[in-house]
Amino acid sequence: MSDAPFFQGEEDQVPTATRRKKRLRERWLLLSLIGLVVVALIAVAAILGFYGKSAKDALDSIERDPTIMPTGVRPSPVPTKEGQSKPPLNFVLMGTDARNPDERGRSDVLMVMHIPGDRETAYLVSLPRDYWVDIPGRGNAKINAAYSWGGPALTVATVEQLLDIPIDHTAIINFEGFKDVIDALGGVTVVNRHASSSGGMDFPKGPVDLTGESALRFVRERKNLPDGDFSRAERQRDVIKAIVGKLTSKGVLTNPAMFRDAVTTLGPNFTVDSGLDNGTIVEIGLGMRITSGDSIKSLMAPTAGFGTSADKQSYVQVDGKKLDELATALRTDTMAEYYAAHG
Repeated sequence: MSDAPFFQGEEDQVPTATRRKKRLRERWLLLSLIGLVVVALIAVAAILGFYGKSAKDALDSIERDPTIMPTGVRPSPVPTKEGQSKPPLNFVLMGTDARNPDERGRSDVLMVMHIPGDRETAYLVSLPRDYWVDIPGRGNAKINAAYSWGGPALTVATVEQLLDIPIDHTAIINFEGFKDVIDALGGVTVVNRHASSSGGMDFPKGPVDLTGESALRFVRERKNLPDGDFSRAERQRDVIKAIVGKLTSKGVLTNPAMFRDAVTTLGPNFTVDSGLDNGTIVEIGLGMRITSGDSIKSLMAPTAGFGTSADKQSYVQVDGKKLDELATALRTDTMAEYYAAHG
């Protein structure tokens, strides 16, 4: 998140000005609020008095939007697994590429975050932006088209239909928040899987220290990675895990100024559904048992190569059999088993 999310060769056909607009309008994924800030911070904040106020200030500044969840017929609730006291939770996390206030744009980044009933893990499942799926009321198209046609609500409805699970909550983040939070944390370190260069910055294979600006370069890169968009999505998930690890590190939790700067930077950059009020966030946070980025498991939704539509669009094909396995794991709270086999 290369600067634009096209397939190999397509970007070369796009004017430089358009590519520049894409860089400027990039919106990035939810990186630390529900399940991440909640997991990493709110549960801690509930215990530590000073941090409690910082966390509350951050939560109070979050925008709630009652229109970003779908209405009408939706999948049946996921039951509580035997032996668990709570049902699993599912969130849609998205970043958009809206060019201006009068244009909706498309969702550049789309993930499902699944929190099992035991609350000990979180699974980040990247959905390729060019996934060829059935969009309710519209027919087959790339999944990111749902946002341009019907905003977050249609995007969520598309994900619900695709995976046959109800989405409990939705969150959107402005990419500037992503950049600022990393800087407030003093940077993060990731283990880079593939050496690359972008915008004059070099990212060698192995541990890489990232500032907010270099992290944006790092997660935008696509053209110089072996699997294009898939490798880029992998980087996105790796950076999320690094942020969680840094947020929960002793150096941050024992540094009042750094903690305060990080959490108060988060809130104004998020838009969530109206059901995700402060009380709900704190309740989820108090129930979480995640203590580090290692508890965040990441994977890509199953794919089956590429295809071309009747109107000559290149798209990512869904692996129907494996997607059914993923959907079953999400509905039966057995993601641990699915991840062991496919993660």
